[in-house]
Amino acid sequence: MDISDMVQSAVDEHEFDSGLLTLWCVHTGASFLGQANADDDVIADINAFFEDLLPQKAGKYRHKPDHLDNAPSHLRALLTQTQVSIPVENERLPLGKVQSLYLFEHREAPKIRRIRCHFIGN
Repeated sequence: MDISDMVQSAVDEHEFDSGLLTLWCVHTGASFLGQANADDDVIADINAFFEDLLPQKAGKYRHKPDHLDNAPSHLRALLTQTQVSIPVENERLPLGKVQSLYLFEHREAPKIRRIRCHFIGN
């Protein structure tokens, strides 16, 4: 899920000018990605990569899942970022022309996710 606009809205709402914004995902089954946004196939390729690397397969993992995607979601979060720091420059996130910030959900079932924010600057 592209959260770039949501994060920029928080920067606008709190009138952050310049500094460092840190986002923390308060979950073990989701993480952050800074990734290309010019082609939807980028995200499809990332999802396929993680499914190849850490498939949702019964009996593959030791810790007992409440759902089939429980164990691989924790391992996927281990390999990505559950926190990310982003500079804020002149009230803007300086993302690249074809770059977005994504919340990468590792679970199949819909979840409500919380993101904690901390800003250092003015």
